[in-house]
Amino acid sequence: MFRHSRGAILRSLAISLALVLAVLALPTKQATRSTATLPASHLTSSTTASAGYLLAGADGSVYGFGAQSYGSTYSDGLTGLGGTHPLAAPIVGMAATPDGGGYWMVGKDGGIFDFGNAHFYGSTYTYGITGLGGAHPLNAPIVGMAATPNGGGYWLVAADGGVFDFGNAHFYGSTYTYGITGLSGAHPLNAPIVGIVPTPNGGGYWLIAADGGVFDFGDAGFYGSTYTYGITGLSGAHPLNAPIVGMAATPNGEGYWMVAADGGVFDFGDAGFYGSTYSDGITGLGGAHPLNKPIVGMTVAPGGNGYWLVAADGGVFNFGSAPFLNSLGSEQIPAPIVAMVMVPQEHGYDVSNFNCQDLPNSPQGLMFVETNGYPFSFDYAPPSSTACGTPSDGISQGLMAALEIAGNATQPYLFVGDSPSATNANPAVTDYVPSGCATDSADVGLAANGTALPGWNSTTCQYDEPSAGGDFTNAPVTTQGCQLYVDAGHSCGAPGPNFNFGWQQAIFGYDTATINANAADLPNIVHNTWWLDVETGGTWTSNPQSNYDAILGAISALESLGVANVGVYSTNYQWSQITDGGTLPSGTSLWVPDPGASPASVCQGTAGSSWSPFGGGAIRYVQYGTTGQFGGAIDEDASC
Repeated sequence: MFRHSRGAILRSLAISLALVLAVLALPTKQATRSTATLPASHLTSSTTASAGYLLAGADGSVYGFGAQSYGSTYSDGLTGLGGTHPLAAPIVGMAATPDGGGYWMVGKDGGIFDFGNAHFYGSTYTYGITGLGGAHPLNAPIVGMAATPNGGGYWLVAADGGVFDFGNAHFYGSTYTYGITGLSGAHPLNAPIVGIVPTPNGGGYWLIAADGGVFDFGDAGFYGSTYTYGITGLSGAHPLNAPIVGMAATPNGEGYWMVAADGGVFDFGDAGFYGSTYSDGITGLGGAHPLNKPIVGMTVAPGGNGYWLVAADGGVFNFGSAPFLNSLGSEQIPAPIVAMVMVPQEHGYDVSNFNCQDLPNSPQGLMFVETNGYPFSFDYAPPSSTACGTPSDGISQGLMAALEIAGNATQPYLFVGDSPSATNANPAVTDYVPSGCATDSADVGLAANGTALPGWNSTTCQYDEPSAGGDFTNAPVTTQGCQLYVDAGHSCGAPGPNFNFGWQQAIFGYDTATINANAADLPNIVHNTWWLDVETGGTWTSNPQSNYDAILGAISALESLGVANVGVYSTNYQWSQITDGGTLPSGTSLWVPDPGASPASVCQGTAGSSWSPFGGGAIRYVQYGTTGQFGGAIDEDASC
């Protein structure tokens, strides 16, 4: 690495309409700020994001901005809303764990998908419900979900106001508790429920309806509804301009906001009004400057002094203290966005064998940890090293502590190079064979506890090199990992030594990381985002195309092993020097060092050409300097 390197009965009930106040001609907050062609991009002057956000698509796609993605339904082998293994029903909601280390998504049928450190506590199927059809179907589709404060459970809510609780989430009531009979019957809802928001301590929740009606349960206080403003729901004398689609609570639970599909925002209790899409000159869902797509949700910024709105096309609108961290507004996405969640700011450190003794002494929410990739990498800890362990460690013994500190927030990274014919030319890089394993000078040994791993020979306790001479030209490349190589104009039948070298290099790194992750009882970290460290100090050839092929091989290998995202650490200058400006796969995230200006300038791409985005990727993390608070220099990192 570079070495600075969320009661009264004023609610949305059919039986309570007589209680609605006479029209007061109060100003509605919806008539105040949704952008047709205004770009969904609000750059702020904040230096470093205080939080990030995740967007979920109806097809189960997950997009992170200043926040880590831990996978999508595609990671589970599903093929979105179509294809050979489609979702049983579209995704309709999302919730994150409190530390941002994972999240859940829920389908319209009540199916739950868990990622990262989010645990599965059950789904509507657990209750014997058979989804949207079958012998015992739901009365109404699921429309949203919310997690408990400690992430030990979650609630699901259906359009009829039915509430389902799982894990340590308690049931405090549903609209049926008020004598409402769902979406039909003697006393139906005026409008379907569209969401659920928990109180800060998890002792209650609010349900919100499309007409702006609010239902409070447990310790959730009622602070008003759109009817409080003299609005008459979705019809009547003074209807909403557009249906309510989302809600968020203030940090102390003494207020909340609602947002409508046209971008209108309504504030209640101690919730401050910081603007709406109308404030940006957008004219709702029609007019001179309409939204490109309807707003579908909102989430509050840390501290409650701002919020984000998100549209179906992934356009993001930020207000108050909520920073703009980019959006999907200008991109083609396979399915509309249906949910948005805030996750805490990702701040942490990266550690390698350069500083494996200089580790943080408290839990961290983010840590990049090197997996050496020995013997493929120029950066390794030789057998004689006592500070950082031996090459057999992959992630060395000293760095094992880093895994314990960051836990599931760990993101592995791998130094990469391209030197297929000279791997063992460096005399310091010698074969290391664990005690009790057969010695084979043509193989490179790993720790004896490695079993059933890609490329691992459980008989000899070794990682098999493809050929006896350290020449990787004959290494097999599986068809599933060849698409990137085909996209680059090559043949899967003859991937070539450079692509093969990158492939084998990444598999070795993945294997060694797996051994250590299992030893640390953190098996899932190898499925987190991986990073390829691409620096001019590595073992690169003089041929940019060959180097580019090696990098594609490494990306392909990790993706074939189930890694959801593979990013690249480098600078625009070094990337250009090594690959002659090669194009990265669409959606690749970048991790870039700060030249000394500010992390924000790097995030915004204004720190100078050498630190601007490269390869068609988008900057996600910034390595912004070093700290000596742990007894030695260690790099600090933050999300954009």
